[in-house]
Amino acid sequence: MLQLLLALALAAPDPRAAALLDSAMARMGGADALRRIERVRTENLTQWQRTTFETRPYADQPSYEWHSDVRDYTIPAWRNTRRYGIPGSAAQTREITDVVNDTVAIRLMQGKWAPLNVAYVDERRELFAFAPERVLLLARAAGDLRLLPDTVIGGLPHARVAATIDRFPATLFLRRGDGLPAMVRWRAAQPNDFGLVEWGEMEAELWYSGWQPTRAGVMLPMQLDVRRVGRPYKRVSVLAMAFDTVAAADSFMVSDSLRSAYLATAVRPMHDVPLDQARVLEGRFAAFGPWTSLNAVKVGDAWLLLETGQAPLVAERATQWLAEHDGGARVAGAVVTATAATNGGVVWLAERKLPVHAAPGAQPILATILRHHRQPATAFTAVARGQWLRVGGDSLWLEPLDLPDAPGAMLVYVPSLQWAYSALAASPLHTQYVLGRLRARGWAVERLGSMRGVTAPVARP
Repeated sequence: MLQLLLALALAAPDPRAAALLDSAMARMGGADALRRIERVRTENLTQWQRTTFETRPYADQPSYEWHSDVRDYTIPAWRNTRRYGIPGSAAQTREITDVVNDTVAIRLMQGKWAPLNVAYVDERRELFAFAPERVLLLARAAGDLRLLPDTVIGGLPHARVAATIDRFPATLFLRRGDGLPAMVRWRAAQPNDFGLVEWGEMEAELWYSGWQPTRAGVMLPMQLDVRRVGRPYKRVSVLAMAFDTVAAADSFMVSDSLRSAYLATAVRPMHDVPLDQARVLEGRFAAFGPWTSLNAVKVGDAWLLLETGQAPLVAERATQWLAEHDGGARVAGAVVTATAATNGGVVWLAERKLPVHAAPGAQPILATILRHHRQPATAFTAVARGQWLRVGGDSLWLEPLDLPDAPGAMLVYVPSLQWAYSALAASPLHTQYVLGRLRARGWAVERLGSMRGVTAPVARP
């Protein structure tokens, strides 16, 4: 009986944490006013930031997106119209509209609706869970709400409460000074998202700032900053906000045919695609097509993956495909030349103890990916200086190379093929740097590969 009472006590919401959230909601305008917010429309500017572990300032290379975000929390449904570039200018290139109605996602692009990947259903759930107008209400209703010890951020005292918010185990940080939420932190994987799958289960944070009164009678933040794996991920600036009458009745409608198409084609991860566009070129190069983030080269009698693919599944399928299409030929390992977070396949290679040689700038990225998947963070070799590597009875040269905005990248050179590769040599500027280094060494190069193509003729200088 005593154990049962203790279990019930532990499962009940902590009244101290409840009082803290009640006070915060009162500061925002009151719990009743927050509950009355059922529909919201915001006009936003999103600054997407490249995940980088570099210590130099301003290494994130942001891109920008203007969008109209419409939500109906009662359905729950989300409509997000995204515009790339500068609205109203020649730089604006395209507009797309995503609709997520509960657990079904569709997209309007170039006048046609089509199914949208389940990753957007995951995103809708996360956005709705931690929206500033909802997060305190959801935490307050959680059965496992509890108070944690205070902490200090930026020299200021913060209270902390823990709660499961829509199945996300989360911690809310509230400033002791003004009583408002500063941020929420949670851990979760994004296994369906092409751009996040490589990290596995990761820590994420949403910071709230720029508080302003709104027409809904509550104060809300106009600045939302997201961090993942301890690094900036995106910044959303709210330019305008409206409530209640924010969309036509059919704004979130999904036809039966689109719903069926979604269930038939879009409920698997973005990277889970067949390699039906893969092909072997000249018997020595393999191109696996879009949504894979890797190619391959045959050195001697063995294949070497060029990058490792977005996820472990991609590396596994590429290896199987090569064996099936080249008489059982083996994959001897991989080289990672890009300083980008597109190499989740390193986990699959590490599990099989296949060697991976990586650019020095990729080292913190690969180490983080491996740790998140419970693999040794040292399951690869960082190439600190130029070196020859023996593979399949032949040799290739690996050399670090600083590229503009990508210090610590790497190039690969196979003399027997008169071929070189660097994933980032997809732009004319980076191509110039790669070829310049090779020519300075006096090496003959007939073809150059990059993330845009495994082999392409090199123009004569």
